[in-house]
Amino acid sequence: MITNRLKAFTLVFVCACIPILNAQTSLNPEISVLPRFRLESDDGGQLPARRIFSRPEFRIEEFELAIQSYINPYARADVFLAKAGAGDEPIEIEEAYATFLRGLPIGLNVRIGKYLADFGKLNMLHPHAWPFLSKPLSLERFLGEEGINDLGISASVLLPTGDVLYTRLTIDVLRGNSISTIDPAADLRSGGPGLSDTLSSEIFYANSGRLMMFLPLSENSDLEIGVSGLTGIHDPYAKLRFYYSNIDFKYKWKPSAYTSFVLQGEGLFNSREMIAGPDARGGRSLQNLSSGGFYLSGDLQFSKIFSIGARYDWSQSPYSTTDKAEGGAVFIGFYPVEETAAFRLQYQHTRWMPPGGETRAVNSIALQFIFSMGPHKAHPF
Repeated sequence: MITNRLKAFTLVFVCACIPILNAQTSLNPEISVLPRFRLESDDGGQLPARRIFSRPEFRIEEFELAIQSYINPYARADVFLAKAGAGDEPIEIEEAYATFLRGLPIGLNVRIGKYLADFGKLNMLHPHAWPFLSKPLSLERFLGEEGINDLGISASVLLPTGDVLYTRLTIDVLRGNSISTIDPAADLRSGGPGLSDTLSSEIFYANSGRLMMFLPLSENSDLEIGVSGLTGIHDPYAKLRFYYSNIDFKYKWKPSAYTSFVLQGEGLFNSREMIAGPDARGGRSLQNLSSGGFYLSGDLQFSKIFSIGARYDWSQSPYSTTDKAEGGAVFIGFYPVEETAAFRLQYQHTRWMPPGGETRAVNSIALQFIFSMGPHKAHPF
């Protein structure tokens, strides 16, 4: 009799504790760790007759810590901390934002914080999710190493385009501090949208937007097309404005669980105000400079653990139509434990063609290793 009462009491106690345990679990964020390691060698752009690859350098590219959780039934929060290298480089807030997913009019989703803006196809992806090791030249030269990553508010909504065509419109209002990435003292005319504001005397807001359309083509294939725009101040001293427009696409064919082919590319077009000189009244005369770039890549997964791909790049500079660069890369991916670990081997050839200067070619070979602990995976299949 006592034993039966004890069993009944134990059962009631356990049932009473389950909601409490579930509540505590739901409050605990998902924590992930993703380190990226790289072994790399290049020839330094030496003459072909003396072309010798350097001793391979092994380094930590980046250590990423992801903290993600729903903060209530209507919103979630995502925080990504990153540290570059193994030295005394500071820990940086890569992204920290809250997204309101439900409860807003017309089905709006609103994101507030510091985040990678929805511009083009690749800007929102962290490097560990790329199939290749290096950023395409056009995005590196026009968006900079960090991409369009800024404080801001983003609103997105699904447009009523029927059940077959999925269409989403995203609008961002950004603080604009990620726009100023080039140091004028270094005379560097590539690597970001504009000049660094060393005075930090004024805030110049930037605006971006993207219209994305997703269309299933068959049971095994689909197509995504995007059109993006970005405008801001590229010269904080003369208050000169730039305009970016971008077209992107991604075609995916997946006939089976471990066979797929992805073809994607982006074309970026730049128009910016430049000072041409004084006008007849003693003021300044403005002219527009137009330049651009693009990349095209293909990635074939032919087994559970292997993929192979290639990419072609061509790009001008944000401030010059005669400063050009082009390159090609081939890469192989090896994923021994699916999403939790990845090895990538890449060979890349890049030609730099400065205006009035000598063309320089650089060859590089790199091996990358990524692993992940937690739900934020090293590589999405």
